[in-house]
Amino acid sequence: MSKTIYVTCPFCAGMMEVKAETGEMVQKWSAQEKRADGEDKMSSAFRKLEEAKKRRASLFEVKKEELEGQKKKSEKTFQQEVEKAKREGVTENPIRPFDLD
Repeated sequence: MSKTIYVTCPFCAGMMEVKAETGEMVQKWSAQEKRADGEDKMSSAFRKLEEAKKRRASLFEVKKEELEGQKKKSEKTFQQEVEKAKREGVTENPIRPFDLD
């Protein structure tokens, strides 16, 4: 198993991934650039993730409310049909699939 070491450059503040056994540089990252508002890339990415999480939660709540509304509407329609059937009564038996053969 190869062990890697992460080294930060004191001059450019960049970071390197180095294999400990061979001293070979695997990957290099430049210094984190500061944005105009003083926020670094990691903070910006974290903020975007939080905003996306809130947006997904709000979309979930909207869809949940829509489904509950549809459920209430279906339940109301069903109850109306049950009441109609009770008032009018059943005049004949429904056709069974076995009777069609």
